[in-house]
Amino acid sequence: MLAVFVIAAGLTVFFITRAIFFAVFWMDPERGLHPVEPWMTPRYIGRTYDLPRADLQEILHLTPGETPRVPLEKLAQQRGIPVEDLIAEIEALIAARASK
Repeated sequence: MLAVFVIAAGLTVFFITRAIFFAVFWMDPERGLHPVEPWMTPRYIGRTYDLPRADLQEILHLTPGETPRVPLEKLAQQRGIPVEDLIAEIEALIAARASK
């Protein structure tokens, strides 16, 4: 009986510690200030940098209802351009929105 209590108490401490860690992490205003990388999806970029969907779709040459869940690297391959060029366009949009 004591072993069950110790295990339950240990799990409780573990999950409370984990919850506190994630709460502090997501409250950090600097967390969204990392560079755009090839593994990121358009949806992730839009939510992280608070970009309007239409602006991001225009840069990525997507139709209005389309937000693919594929990384930028694959989108660049499909368009036949270097992923660095695509990232540069997105970073220019981020900079333009930040200056407003």
